[in-house]
Amino acid sequence: MTWEVYGTYTKNVNKVSNLDAPVVIGGYSGMSIVAANGLPYGNFYSQDIQHDSQGRVIVSSTTGLPLLTPTAVYLGSYNPDYIASLGTNLTYKGISLGVLFDTKQGGKFFSRTKDILAFVGASEETVIGDRAGYVFPNSVYTDASGKIVENTTVKFTPQDYYPNRIDGQNIVDATYIKLRELNLSYNFTKKTLARTPFGSATISLYGTNLWIKTASENKYADPEINSAGAGNTQGFDFTAQPSVRNYGVNIKFTF
Repeated sequence: MTWEVYGTYTKNVNKVSNLDAPVVIGGYSGMSIVAANGLPYGNFYSQDIQHDSQGRVIVSSTTGLPLLTPTAVYLGSYNPDYIASLGTNLTYKGISLGVLFDTKQGGKFFSRTKDILAFVGASEETVIGDRAGYVFPNSVYTDASGKIVENTTVKFTPQDYYPNRIDGQNIVDATYIKLRELNLSYNFTKKTLARTPFGSATISLYGTNLWIKTASENKYADPEINSAGAGNTQGFDFTAQPSVRNYGVNIKFTF
């Protein structure tokens, strides 16, 4: 019996410097990829909803809808904290089993899928309160005296919010763990092949992308989806084709 365990770990640490001003290097719709001094390369910038110093959402005192930032703000980077993999191969009496997991931890991606589901009223969040008006969660507003107060009474109408939600709210945690590959093979013994013309024979069953666990906030897409392909504009699920689960059989003979 032989047993092999292997793994990889990759972490990229970088920081942009010596730019006169932030530079837009790509993007879609209202979401831009920006290079900015003091930050890693590849950052999402867009308008977002306003928050106070305690992280609470600032809403209108009349409509209950979140107020927007006057300009684009930093929303995170498409670069992960790290990428890692762990695999094993086990062989016993001609039977081999191989398993490979990999993970990307951290980083963000822009999900057009999240945007569209909210726009058409098909996402879970759009049915909170049975589509009736309700107080925006964890929200505050500025009262007549200019004081920030907790919002317990001013309700917003979901139909006024979700179809027009700002792009900054469609940034999603790109963390995932995947069962990248599983394979099972059998090598026929020379004794079994003695009366055949074959010198060796192997049959294998395999599958790829069999299972994925994403961050709890990501109910929308495989974070590996990238609509723009190679280049600066990474991390965009912009109505791209979904990832594919594959199954197959390999049969190999030698003479």
